[in-house]
Amino acid sequence: MHYGSIKGLGAYVPEHVQPSAVEPDNLKKAIDAANLTEMWDMILTLDYAVSDPADLTPDKRDEFMNVMSLLLKAFDR
Repeated sequence: MHYGSIKGLGAYVPEHVQPSAVEPDNLKKAIDAANLTEMWDMILTLDYAVSDPADLTPDKRDEFMNVMSLLLKAFDR
């Protein structure tokens, strides 16, 4: 078996943990366009107890943006 293409598996970070490359404003526009605004609001208020992503710590904000990015990908198919 050839293992030359496997580099630094210890450095691998799953997609759902990686910081989102999407800017919050662009992601929000895409969420609105996909009719997922209610999901955005619900996750913010129920899971994070805030009404705006700017109220989150940087780590929690990245986590929220990643969740929303994945939901957008899932519903966009």
